[in-house]
Amino acid sequence: MNEFKAINYIQTAVAVIDKNMIVVDANDAFNNRSNIKNIAGKKCHTAAYSTNVHCNSRTAQSCPVEESFRTRQIASTIHHFWIDDHAVVEEITTTPIIDEKGEVSYVVEEFHDLTQLLGLDKGILVMCSYCRKLRNDDGKWVSFETYLQKHTGANVSHGICDECNKDIE
Repeated sequence: MNEFKAINYIQTAVAVIDKNMIVVDANDAFNNRSNIKNIAGKKCHTAAYSTNVHCNSRTAQSCPVEESFRTRQIASTIHHFWIDDHAVVEEITTTPIIDEKGEVSYVVEEFHDLTQLLGLDKGILVMCSYCRKLRNDDGKWVSFETYLQKHTGANVSHGICDECNKDIE
């Protein structure tokens, strides 16, 4: 008889990571995203990305697993990388599991693929090198803001970054 594992009914890729950054459990969705067999017992970056290079080194961003262990809070980051000739963008969310002593014993890591949502699943986005508009699926040129709003539902607000503000002053 097969063991019932509720985690396998979750369609999002999910892994449980211990303090040594080792995968102690993972659902079928996580196992199916990797080319590695027997994921349990592997370092999380090896299991998730088939690499021996830690996420901090590869993406130059903070590791949400480490952040959840350190802060005891939910953490999130975006990882972006290339597979063959197309971009992959994932939001990684981590949730700490606090034990009876108030310590983080494990972190649950969730992988949300944003590639299709952002319209990056077709490969390279074509951008006008002069006005920076993007060519959409219909072949029409639209502003970055319009493209982003259509693909994510987000509205864009404008401001001036510190670097550009120095040029204005």
